[in-house]
Amino acid sequence: MPDSGWIVCLILELTRMLNRIIFWVAAGCPAVSLSAQDRLNTLLIEDQTGRISHVRCDSSVENPDAILAHWVRQDRVKSVQWDYRLVFYGLPNDPEYGKQWSLPRIGMEEAWNNSTGGLTAAGDTIVVAIIDRGFDIQHPDLLPNLWINHGEIPGDGIDNDGNGFADDYHGWNFTEDSPEFPEDDHGTSVAGIIGAVGNNNMGISGINQRVKCMLFRTERVSEVIKAYQYIMQQRQLYTSTKGKQGAMVVVVNASFGVPGIFCHEQPVWSGMLEQLGRTGILTVAATGNEAVDIDAVGDMPATCNSPFLLAVMATDPNDSKQASSAYGKQSIDLGAPGVQVFTTKPGAAYGYFSGTSAATPHVSGAVALLYSLPCTRFGQMISGFPQQAALSVRQAIMEGAAQFEQLAPYCARGGRLSVGRSMDILLEACAAGKIGALHIDRIFPNPADGDGIVVEYTTDDGQALRWQISNSLGQVMKSQQLPTPNAWSAKRLYIALEGLPDGVYCLSLHAAGSLGTQWFVKQ
Repeated sequence: MPDSGWIVCLILELTRMLNRIIFWVAAGCPAVSLSAQDRLNTLLIEDQTGRISHVRCDSSVENPDAILAHWVRQDRVKSVQWDYRLVFYGLPNDPEYGKQWSLPRIGMEEAWNNSTGGLTAAGDTIVVAIIDRGFDIQHPDLLPNLWINHGEIPGDGIDNDGNGFADDYHGWNFTEDSPEFPEDDHGTSVAGIIGAVGNNNMGISGINQRVKCMLFRTERVSEVIKAYQYIMQQRQLYTSTKGKQGAMVVVVNASFGVPGIFCHEQPVWSGMLEQLGRTGILTVAATGNEAVDIDAVGDMPATCNSPFLLAVMATDPNDSKQASSAYGKQSIDLGAPGVQVFTTKPGAAYGYFSGTSAATPHVSGAVALLYSLPCTRFGQMISGFPQQAALSVRQAIMEGAAQFEQLAPYCARGGRLSVGRSMDILLEACAAGKIGALHIDRIFPNPADGDGIVVEYTTDDGQALRWQISNSLGQVMKSQQLPTPNAWSAKRLYIALEGLPDGVYCLSLHAAGSLGTQWFVKQ
């Protein structure tokens, strides 16, 4: 790893080079057509003083390697290369991309100019968990983007990695307790929106042109809970082994639900959303396809008031609520395209898919893409402070939503997903040093066996802070507003615990645009 002094010197040298005079020198070259379509018949030559010259050939080049070799042999030449025409990655070359009206609408082409997905800035492979009814795992536009459990040898019937599942190569079918998945239109359609391979001259492009999709089949709430547990174990294993095992799952796509019930009626399920969030995993959930107000009639998990949940309704090409989509001013966070979305279908086919189940993977895909933000500090934050990273992504999704008057009565944000704007928000925050500006360094003693705990935390200048203690069900037990800190430094806070029963608690520090959390035990 180069030291910081080396990096500074490199930056200064590049700046000096760019400020030098760039001039043109005519030179003759053999006349034959170029073998590389984007290579131009111009050389960039740097001399020993750092001056860069453009040497333009009179015609095309027959043997480019020989031309380079000729210039490299010159005494005063330090380095030489061909000039190339840039390829901008906003538009993929997938032949059916023109049918994907929803992607330009949510700003994908702008977002792709920053990243097309796949890896964090720290080099971690991004994984999306998709819980659905089944998938065509042999679809050629999906197969290269399926997650692989490298701890398993597929088809040998042995639990090679010792996690309780034999041959769980791409995930697990909890309905049949099997590694095999039935081909299903619903799940295949969802997976294509999130992660159909992009820029491969085939079919369509997913929101993430490169990503890894971990697959699960479920039909009951109990099976969803099992899938959550599997997902969480994979992320925890990845964190504890520093990426040598497990998977860095960042989001769960839940294009399903149980209508007519409220979050408080499902404490086990809702509690799992919080556990996933503490591990660094967001959940994106669909609401129903019946035009009802779920704030009044219920919907699970969309009515859960969790900071780690994004509840989604469907919008149409006019950025209005889809006629059949459920809604909820308090429960639904934002809308996303859900009408005639062109995506993958079983049998290596493609076709249209509508409803809130189509809207939800747009948001899940956006979450995964934002994790690939080209920002070193954010890449480090994902590993060191996974909850904070998840909350930062969620906040960028919400703040970036495009506002429309016709959506205001139906969702909390009154907006439709805009991935390009959300990417810009995170990039600006990174450039300003605001990403990761608040976190809890440690709580001690933990377990707490006395009257209180000491909290050491780091925060930015001038932020008004508030601490809050919640129990394992998310109920707030104690809270207090704090004085505004004076400077960026390590800070210490004492919190009295009298009157608080023994148990497991979450301490959270809140500031404008930031949240730091950590769990502790009182005994």
